[in-house]
Amino acid sequence: MSGLVGICHAYGLAVDPSLLERMSGAMAHRGPDGEGRWVSGPVGLAHRLLYTTPESLHEEQPVVDSQGTCRLVWDGRLDNREELIAALKAERRPLSGQTDPELTLEAYRQWGAGALGRIIGEFAFALWDGRRGRLLCARDRLGLKPLHYTWDGVTLLISSETKPILAVLDRMPEPDDEMILAFLLREFREGDHARTFFRGIHRLPPGHLLVLEEGRLWIERYWAVDPPRETRYARDEEYAEHFRSLFTEAVRCRTRSDFPIGAFVSGGLDSSAIVCTAARVFADGGAVSPSLDAFTLFSDHPDSDERRYVRAVGRASGVKVHEIHASDDDPLYRLDDLLWSVESPIVAANRQSGLASLESVDAWGCRVLLSGDGGDQLLDEIGYLADLLRTLKPGRFIRETGELARWYGGQPWEFAQLALASLLPSRLKYWGKRAARRAPPSWIRPHLAREVGLRERIREPRVRLPFPSCVQADTHVSVTGAYYVLKVEVDERAVARWGMELRYPFLDSRLVEFVLSIPWERRTRDGERKWILRRSMQGIVPDTIRSRQGKGDWTDPMDRNLTALCRRDPPAPLEDRSGRMGRYVDLERAHELVTRYLRGERELRWEVWFLVSVDRWLEKFWGRC
Repeated sequence: MSGLVGICHAYGLAVDPSLLERMSGAMAHRGPDGEGRWVSGPVGLAHRLLYTTPESLHEEQPVVDSQGTCRLVWDGRLDNREELIAALKAERRPLSGQTDPELTLEAYRQWGAGALGRIIGEFAFALWDGRRGRLLCARDRLGLKPLHYTWDGVTLLISSETKPILAVLDRMPEPDDEMILAFLLREFREGDHARTFFRGIHRLPPGHLLVLEEGRLWIERYWAVDPPRETRYARDEEYAEHFRSLFTEAVRCRTRSDFPIGAFVSGGLDSSAIVCTAARVFADGGAVSPSLDAFTLFSDHPDSDERRYVRAVGRASGVKVHEIHASDDDPLYRLDDLLWSVESPIVAANRQSGLASLESVDAWGCRVLLSGDGGDQLLDEIGYLADLLRTLKPGRFIRETGELARWYGGQPWEFAQLALASLLPSRLKYWGKRAARRAPPSWIRPHLAREVGLRERIREPRVRLPFPSCVQADTHVSVTGAYYVLKVEVDERAVARWGMELRYPFLDSRLVEFVLSIPWERRTRDGERKWILRRSMQGIVPDTIRSRQGKGDWTDPMDRNLTALCRRDPPAPLEDRSGRMGRYVDLERAHELVTRYLRGERELRWEVWFLVSVDRWLEKFWGRC
């Protein structure tokens, strides 16, 4: 985790170094280990460095090529370094250095923008090619490293975060009303990958590049999942072996660090698989980091106390586990500071437990955190049930719906409903929501809903790629959907405040491609949840966890905290501290929403909390009106 900013004028105007300095200063927290700036005529680049990999200890950015014509600023990590070095040497290209940004710059010098097809990892970068007068920016395949920009037809501003751009704009941009409504209703769509919650400030979508050359700016995709791609094996064990190989490599790449590594672990399968696999990587000498420690949270509620499972992981792996008690806290405590840091209303109501974890990790000197996030998104098979219906297998549907529900800890009818809904066309789903008075709900201001085209948004399908099965389409939207990418960015910025970097083994693009290529009928066995991960972790993860059904549940602590907020006078979700919520919400009708939540409709918890976080976010960035 480092940070980059840049300014590029399209028509020869010289960059003001003080503006670049101001932008760099606004992201100083992203790089306490070094700072670099370069300005030449119409372009300026700046970088803030955080040491995380052994090679980063030798970085000085912006990186310059041997001819002095190309410069690059980089935030990220290469995962196919050896392969890239071998390919460059095969081209008889002398390497001036072997840090990740230096290798990326050499790859660009050899293959131009085509180098992006050869680079695997998590990264965002900006590269100035002085030979062509071209600025090229790119973001990794799944968007795990952020890159923001604004373009007025004359000047392009780029940054790892929004605040450096805000620091040099002539005036504060308005909130993006459509994005706020999409968030309140959880109705994000594909086009939202390019938007932020600030009007006129954009995000480069995952797997895309941006080019500014000769006064023209364009964006194009350089990577996408191939829906027809299929991997077929004769035996189930071959799928498990392939998965285990890719997963082990994903973990190995993410243990490349010259500092202690921390891992968040619950009693669930995903994080346990990461810790146990990482311990094997360390034991085999495949990790560079000097140590690995695990951190787990528990509360007084039995559903969110998984210590007996976590301790089994510690015994099996030999990794020291730090147990952190999460007590009930006021969700508003330090909320304003967090909203400023993450630049988004997407924050958790029970985030105090997360802060306690980060404080413990920081105390142990860890700069890298391994997270099991992405496991549910990649491996859950609910869409598989829809495929059973689609292919007219009612007997298997009934049997495996019951089995899958047991693994999830839910009711079969709930999963049957989800499967049926998956088969409905998006427009039919929309009319179903209209019939239930939820498209949009009555508490959303109707004039604003019409102004931003909310109904048209809800009619749009969530997945446009032509996947051959429902389970593949569900997996794709879960891993690459706009809301999930936004959430990953928020977590990245929250952890950046502590001088740390999150790494996600389940979100390795090679692993994602493989899982999406598995034929739908091979995704599970007899309704067993995450079958391929359970099989691949045999002999690695303790059987008590591999055979566990259900998982830890933190909704009870969240509901306790949120209920306390709703019983205040006035209720926190209706407080309207910003004085701006009336633009988005009919507060009287929103009161009915809060009342229904207090009466026991707990599925409304997210809408109720979103009212709080949006209001406080508006107040933090625009003040009270």
